[in-house]
Amino acid sequence: MIKNHSFFSRILFFLVLIVIAYSCSTEKNTFINRTYHSTTARYNGYFNAKELIRIGLEDYRRMYREDFSTILPLELLPNDDDVIEFYPVVDTAIAKCRTVISKHSMPTASKPSKKKTEFANWIDMNWLLIGQAHFIRRDYDNALETFEYIRKFYTDRTSSYKAQLWEARTQIELGMYPEAQRSLARLEAKYDIFQSDIQGKNPLLYRRKVNKLRKKGQGGELAPFFPKRLRFDIALVKTELALRRKNYDDAKIHLEEAIGKARKKQIKARLNFIMGQLLQLSEDTRAREFYTRTIKLNAPFEMSFNAKINRAMVGGKGQDAIIDELRKMLKEQKYLEYRDQVYYAMANVELTRSDREKAKYFLGRSVFYSINNDRQKGISYEKLGDITFEERNYVASQKYYDSASNVLPEDYHNYELVLNRANQLSELVKNVDIVTFEDSVQRIANMSESDREKFLEKVVEQIQEEERLRKEREAARAEQIRKLQQQQAESSGSGNKFYFSNMKAMNEGFEEFRQFWGQRENEDHWRRSTKDPVFADPDMELDPDVDIGDLEQEIFDPSTVDPRDVKPEDLTPEILMNSIPISDSAMAMSNERLIEALFRSGRIYKDQLQEVKLAAVQFQRVIDHGVESEFNVVSAFELYNINNETNTAAAGKYRDYILTNYPNTDYANYLRDPDYFIKKKEFDALALQEYLRSVERYERGLYFPVILKAENVINDEPGNIFRPQYFILKAMAMGRINQDKTSLIPVLEQAIEEYPDTPIAERAAEMLKYIHDGVPAFEPFDFNKGADIFDFSYSSKMVALVLLSGEDNAREIMTKVSDFNREFFSRDRLKTSTQIYDKKTTFIKVEEFKDAKHAAQYVRDFAKTQKHLRDYRNKTVIFISPENYKVMLKDKKLEEYKSFFKDNY
Repeated sequence: MIKNHSFFSRILFFLVLIVIAYSCSTEKNTFINRTYHSTTARYNGYFNAKELIRIGLEDYRRMYREDFSTILPLELLPNDDDVIEFYPVVDTAIAKCRTVISKHSMPTASKPSKKKTEFANWIDMNWLLIGQAHFIRRDYDNALETFEYIRKFYTDRTSSYKAQLWEARTQIELGMYPEAQRSLARLEAKYDIFQSDIQGKNPLLYRRKVNKLRKKGQGGELAPFFPKRLRFDIALVKTELALRRKNYDDAKIHLEEAIGKARKKQIKARLNFIMGQLLQLSEDTRAREFYTRTIKLNAPFEMSFNAKINRAMVGGKGQDAIIDELRKMLKEQKYLEYRDQVYYAMANVELTRSDREKAKYFLGRSVFYSINNDRQKGISYEKLGDITFEERNYVASQKYYDSASNVLPEDYHNYELVLNRANQLSELVKNVDIVTFEDSVQRIANMSESDREKFLEKVVEQIQEEERLRKEREAARAEQIRKLQQQQAESSGSGNKFYFSNMKAMNEGFEEFRQFWGQRENEDHWRRSTKDPVFADPDMELDPDVDIGDLEQEIFDPSTVDPRDVKPEDLTPEILMNSIPISDSAMAMSNERLIEALFRSGRIYKDQLQEVKLAAVQFQRVIDHGVESEFNVVSAFELYNINNETNTAAAGKYRDYILTNYPNTDYANYLRDPDYFIKKKEFDALALQEYLRSVERYERGLYFPVILKAENVINDEPGNIFRPQYFILKAMAMGRINQDKTSLIPVLEQAIEEYPDTPIAERAAEMLKYIHDGVPAFEPFDFNKGADIFDFSYSSKMVALVLLSGEDNAREIMTKVSDFNREFFSRDRLKTSTQIYDKKTTFIKVEEFKDAKHAAQYVRDFAKTQKHLRDYRNKTVIFISPENYKVMLKDKKLEEYKSFFKDNY
């Protein structure tokens, strides 16, 4: 009996083997074959790959910190910087799906373009997942190509609808908005056909009938089944398209439809939050309702917190009630880390009722509590800058904008504006500070000696008192921050054994230190109550002719010390005197700095800030100061222009001032003849032609006519804009015909005397040096830059080169680059090798890319990716075609190719 059982078991086993072997064929369309290949395609390929992407996205979304100050994306996907780390996930998913397609497609998919039908199920879904993986990878060209293939080949399957939808999504990302609109319209048309076919039929029975017809090769008789879930996805894509086009009214309509069709609470909470943002953008109080829905749907903590903040700011309640609601949030322990955002919201509420002082107070608190949130700190600084800018307090505004630009990330939507404001105002602040300082020191210089001494003693006392108060404030602030960090650490429940991450241990150590040593500055040699002066070299030999007493007096003489280099506690009236312009020469230099700063600040007020009145004050001060300078006439002309249309009497006064005191200037000529500058432009154009003609004559060897023309211009045309250049041209022509080069000296010296501190003076001085010291030996110079030896091509194959120096470990770096290629560019099957160029330079050669576009993407990703590469990503990476590579190696033209690469790629 046992023998019979064993016999039948063997027979059954062999039968199963035969069935499995038979079902492995992809060419026979039988039930067993279809079932085997479809099941394998579903679970070995589609399911595993989809799970891989799902887990990767969940991890990314869990770690990513969103910017709730901007409208959230409908679906959070990796951005340009983060997607590089996502490459291994999507590439593995693509590889799994491609393997399944190649092994289980029926009939074989070795040549997809020649296939006419597909018998196995889930092959189309593997293709769809490949397209989605390309989309997540931000490889939109390949994604679009894949979705188009699915849409055209699998017309009798549900996947064609999904491919059409993802095709629209891809077109949106590529900025092809009209094409995306047409794709969605075609999808809606297909949905209408489906609705017409299914009318009055049971969906399950309809689905079975469609599948049955497809197996018989009659799939076109009925429209493929249209999943109900797809209506939600369509509404989302329509919302995305409207948002990209900034058509917020349409976006709200489609988003509301998507909210109604959403199933998962987490997705519904996100969409409600975005709807609240859109309504808040148009100051619609209905936003409060959607923020409330977000909170009730148990949104993630940070989203729920921001929903509460936005709900308070959006209105629908009295402003006092809103402030009270926000104050309650300040008291809740769970919002301790987010106090900066709460204070920022309170500041915005105060701004709506025009209470700027309270708003500035709350913004200051927001900055103080922004310990771990640089973005919020920067936004609060930006708002303070905006308020003070509107108040025309430009000095304070510049400081706020500058602080904002230092902490805001570069991807912040207003970053460029903030940075430009900070830079624009920095020059103004610099000049205003100079004006304030020079005014002060000149006022002190005009005092009597006794009054000056008393005044400086009071100044020293005031500076030292302010420094003492500043240190107390900083110590108090440091203590507050320490306690705040401790509270945050305790509220988050985070602990760390590392000492400097353990707030409790650090606080105990800090208290113990302070009890023993007292309050100490953070500086070197803090234990010592007095500190000896430190000399650069203790073994330095002293000059025997210098008396030790004189040397000591020179080192410690207060009159040699710059007050800016002295600590406030060491400041004395004698040291402050070094900044006071007592002598005539010092006063003249002070006046020069003052007048220039007044003029430049006036120009900034007028031209950049359109503050005409403030500009007029600065220009008037230049004239009233009573010191002759180059800025007097320009300031008077600016005042003439400011008053010309509004105050003709004042304009006439400045006109007379210019004509009387500066009759030979361009400004006086303009006042006499309004067409003066037009005529001058024509004269300058003519002068340019004459000068170029003289240069041409010089190059042809006609030196005597050149010298004659130069002498005429130098002696008779003082207004010729090329007069300085004629000095050099004359000297060069004289040098060609005179053996005695010393005959050039008077011409060159005159050029230096008339045009000091100019390029002409530098050139003349260089020529004089050659005359006195002799001309250096001629050094040949290779003018051939090699630009013509390389051929430009964007479509040919490319090789990437990582340039290494002689100190680099080429083997180690090649290993790291290979690891990087294997993980992030596995599907490209890149090969890595080394190539010695010369004694100083080695290449890591990565080959090969199908065109310049893919090579450029590799170079960008190489520079962004931390994993494997670390500091190596700072290496110079270029790409080159194989043909150009051969030329470069043969002719040793690396530097020339680098220039060619920079200019063309």
